[in-house]
Amino acid sequence: MNNYSDKEYEIFSRLFILNEFSEENLNILSKVKVGIVGVGGIGCPLTQYLVSSGIKELLLVDGDVVEKSNLNRQILFNLNDIGKKKVNVAKEKLRLINDECKIDTIDMNLDLKNIKLLNQCSIIVDATDNWLTSKLLNEYCLKKSINFLYSSALRHDLQIILFNNSNKNNHVCLNCIFPNKDDVDLPRCSVVGISGISAGLAGLIAAQKIINFYLNLKDETNIMTISDGKKLSIDNIVIKSKYDCYLNSVYVN
Repeated sequence: MNNYSDKEYEIFSRLFILNEFSEENLNILSKVKVGIVGVGGIGCPLTQYLVSSGIKELLLVDGDVVEKSNLNRQILFNLNDIGKKKVNVAKEKLRLINDECKIDTIDMNLDLKNIKLLNQCSIIVDATDNWLTSKLLNEYCLKKSINFLYSSALRHDLQIILFNNSNKNNHVCLNCIFPNKDDVDLPRCSVVGISGISAGLAGLIAAQKIINFYLNLKDETNIMTISDGKKLSIDNIVIKSKYDCYLNSVYVN
């Protein structure tokens, strides 16, 4: 494999057996840089399975430290990590899977001043529990034509959708789905609770959507996957453009 070492070939040997993970496709994955904003209940399993699937470059963004209340769902961390910076611990743990994976970190929460540091990413994942950050990422990715994956998990429920922002002729964005959401009114896992299993499932689905998208295994563009983790139900809903979305006129037309 041109972009994989002999050691990596051994690490991914079972993966390489699968028809869809041809040398050509693996070379595609090796050039994808994934930015993950939020190394929490979704971000932890997401990063693990991206690295385990052959992704070779990640950018992790999170300004928080590990707390005991994180441990039911943030599976990269344990009691020995309490008080440590999440991005530093995550990088260390992920490199135990593949130490040839390039992992950059930003030890701060995302805002208007530092969001430009994500500009070189192929795709940016919103794995936060913060609607203001979600809206900021949605608009920035549209402006810069960067692919964007939104993920959310609360209680037992989860939703994930990937937006192909390189397609200017078919505008669909997060604002088309949630045009009037106010951050003050939205529930958060610290208030309503969250199942660690459902958060993990969201991370797994997000990872698979990214692999599907870049290897053309399945059309993931503008398809929202929703699930009730308790009932083990999964549905896919095609999201259509909202003609009066203000971002349509700002960044597309």
